[in-house]
Amino acid sequence: MRDSTLSLAACLLFATSSAVAQSTPTGPVGLTLTTIIQTETTMIGQPIRFPQTDGQITAVLAEVAPGGQVGRHLHPVPLFVYILEGTLTIDMEKHGVHAFKADEGLAEIVHTWHNGRNLGDKPCKFLIVFAGQKGTPNLVRP
Repeated sequence: MRDSTLSLAACLLFATSSAVAQSTPTGPVGLTLTTIIQTETTMIGQPIRFPQTDGQITAVLAEVAPGGQVGRHLHPVPLFVYILEGTLTIDMEKHGVHAFKADEGLAEIVHTWHNGRNLGDKPCKFLIVFAGQKGTPNLVRP
């Protein structure tokens, strides 16, 4: 009797798990996709070119205090920036000054000196995603 009870329990468990598996959706449920940016150029029109060997993705969360700055630098690799909070004002050598607010994304400039500043009264937080090359710095300072 015990073996038949175990067999019955195993059959019920299998039938229940099969029913659950069949009712579990395999595609997206409750998913919303919002394109932030899709571009072939940086914010000043430079073509985006990716490394040809040993690519490396690096994602960084940055925060600049009110009145603070990133400091003069350039990027030798393509990167995407998404402003999470506040406003980031970028002063680009020979390309003017541009301000980016929360919920804005940009393909940042490469091989051009620039500095990001927080001119606001609250912290500026942003996500940076570098499409770099293994062994190559994502940021260069003078």
